[in-house]
Amino acid sequence: MTHSLPQNTRLGELRAQLDALDDQIHDLLMQRARVVEGVAETGGKTGTKIRPGREAIILRRMLARHSGALPRQAIIRFWRELFGAALIIEGGQTMAVCDGEGGETRLALAREHFGPLTPVRRHANPAQTMADLTREGGAQLAVLPPLAEDDEAHGGWWPLLTGTGSQRLYVIAKIPFWTKRAEGLPLGDAYVAATVPPDPSGDDRGLIALQFNPDTSRARMMSLVRDAGFQPTALWVRRLPGDTRLHALVEVAGLVEDADPRLTAIAGLDAPPVVIGGFAVPLGETA
Repeated sequence: MTHSLPQNTRLGELRAQLDALDDQIHDLLMQRARVVEGVAETGGKTGTKIRPGREAIILRRMLARHSGALPRQAIIRFWRELFGAALIIEGGQTMAVCDGEGGETRLALAREHFGPLTPVRRHANPAQTMADLTREGGAQLAVLPPLAEDDEAHGGWWPLLTGTGSQRLYVIAKIPFWTKRAEGLPLGDAYVAATVPPDPSGDDRGLIALQFNPDTSRARMMSLVRDAGFQPTALWVRRLPGDTRLHALVEVAGLVEDADPRLTAIAGLDAPPVVIGGFAVPLGETA
């Protein structure tokens, strides 16, 4: 004859197991922090310390091995907090966030992604936000509006990244990385710029700025990019004041380096193409 344990006894045993697991988790977190300290001491990262490609690799790997009742979104949250804590150990970072229309949403997305303890400076427009990256004592990250074809809602900021001088800026991430939005989470998206190029994650999109003569159609632009060997996935086109050329931004499969021979194979351009960065493809509904 079997006898079940009294409910209070069983509950006490489960709580004891949870306490022991909490201690193990805490021990591992402290161990992880010591390893992060070692990375910092060996100079493993210089300048802007964020590596969104590496973070994306880790998150995809965690989700691929995950099972059980723990929500998958919780895995994203836990590890994003770990990434933020690691950056604090490595010296911290400041993010500049573009205000204006959608500014509160961008701030919420930035805090969700980079952690609530990351210092923030808010600016009135994209130009001021990106200028914060290159001034002395400036921010390490600029959080910018979704891409658009004009300056309405500040979405036409991308021509500002076409400079190739010593203070070059790049798009390095698109947020949120987890696009399945639960109730209470901010909607929309934003792009992140920095003074370093993006690091590859294995599933990325690259961004290339192009200039065409004013008679070039969108279909022709996409065809020329495709003929050069790229796989274009999106296109934005702008006319800048006082400039008769068409300024185009094309999103392509995979990150692109300056020395990529496909760039010189793009026909019909009025100026050399400029790589302005890229990002790890965010996780979608089916992740």
